Amino acid sequence: MEIKTKNNQKVLRSIGQPKNVFELFLGVCEIPHVSGNLDPIREALVKYGKKIKVETIVDEIGNVLFRKPATKGYEKKPSICIQGHMDMVGTKDEGLEFNFETDPIQTKIEKGWLTAQGTTLGADNGIGVAMGLALLTENIKHGPLEVLLTVDEETSMVGAFNLKNDLLQSKYLINVDSEEDGRICIGSAGGFKCIIHQPITRMESLPEGVTQMKLKLHDLMGGHTGVQIHEGRANACKWMCRLLCSALETGFYISEFQAGHAKNAIPSTASATLLVPDENIEQFKENIEKTHLNILEEFFVVEVNGVILDQTIDNQVTVESCLDKKSTVGILDMIQAIHHGVVRMSPDVEGLVESSQSLSICTLGETTFDSLVFARSSTKSQIVLLEKQLRSIATLTGSEFEKLAGEYPPWQPMVRNNYLLDTVKKVYYQTFKKKPDCYAIHAGLECSLIQSKYEGMIPISIGPQIESPHSTQERMEIKTVATSYQLLKNLIETMAK
Repeated sequence: MEIKTKNNQKVLRSIGQPKNVFELFLGVCEIPHVSGNLDPIREALVKYGKKIKVETIVDEIGNVLFRKPATKGYEKKPSICIQGHMDMVGTKDEGLEFNFETDPIQTKIEKGWLTAQGTTLGADNGIGVAMGLALLTENIKHGPLEVLLTVDEETSMVGAFNLKNDLLQSKYLINVDSEEDGRICIGSAGGFKCIIHQPITRMESLPEGVTQMKLKLHDLMGGHTGVQIHEGRANACKWMCRLLCSALETGFYISEFQAGHAKNAIPSTASATLLVPDENIEQFKENIEKTHLNILEEFFVVEVNGVILDQTIDNQVTVESCLDKKSTVGILDMIQAIHHGVVRMSPDVEGLVESSQSLSICTLGETTFDSLVFARSSTKSQIVLLEKQLRSIATLTGSEFEKLAGEYPPWQPMVRNNYLLDTVKKVYYQTFKKKPDCYAIHAGLECSLIQSKYEGMIPISIGPQIESPHSTQERMEIKTVATSYQLLKNLIETMAK
């Protein structure tokens, strides 16, 4: 992993310890590795494996696995797999000339934090890659050691999904894709995505005596449908639905409706194009504005940026069709019927959301109204229940239920009789003279997919402090890299005793 740019060379000289980890990380920054463009980083990883003379395997999907034999005399000690992913999310500041498929990430140090110059840093999960590679050359006593680096975790988890169940030889999996120093992740939610396709009827001709009006909601907080679902953030789709329901008495027709943009994001925008009877236009506006103020009052503590409602009256009708009255009411009923938010809190782990459901995207097409739902739970039985409930909504509304590919299982916390967890807690206390915080996350991690392929495998997840990943504000606290890496080394040595 060669550092060619003078800027990153300068950063390495001043960044501190562990130098071997930071040198590898900055080397990764030099190589393009956004999701879907991983050939350059894969080639560099294979080259690195050959250089340090460690068995290197590239599987059919493109994952890279390194195998290092145990220290002499430690061959019968537990085998450990360090696991991360080789891809990063590519985001840049508006107007910045930067090509993620060719250009190196330019880093900088700011008050104890490592960040990038106008782009994502890629510490998620470049630092995990670097720690795994560095361990392969450390002079520590260890049992059999594997380092698995998967592909496209950020977009589809395709590397973990397609991992063969006979590739790994380890019972213990240490994922290095967590972003909170001093905390040990011991569980994550499973989930699935589905679309309910509701049939709609468009009128053969447009009604007469109507005014075309456009409503647009924007500036909602939005957020992650898993880790932020419990914060009570407003859903723009639900908000728009409430506005329209408050004005149903005015007899409007819906022509266009769109809310949300990403499967794993709480909708932060919504828009609707309507045809409102001329004689009811003022009543429509009054109902909408009054309801909007009422909802604002409900969410003023959470939606700190304020929520903007734009109302535009067009000079002429430009839409080509609209829904009939039954379908207009029907799609609003659908939005109201689909639950959004926390379904159940965990009875075992205090403060953990066990099950949730997000109404993430709603789109009005020519023949159907499509509602995309992302359901999550840390228990398998609740995942089954959530799917049955959504199928029931589809059945009751005469809709088609489509389950999307990519369902992943939960990683259920194992707090009793867990040798790996007990050992890492002991090692953490011995190393830092304080107890670590153990937690589970209401989001998907690769641990759950990998564990599901290997009966008896026990995972944990750790990592340094990383803030605002996937954005140009991404930054990594430098001193926490040292603590995370020290914990890794001490844990591996302790498990070899």
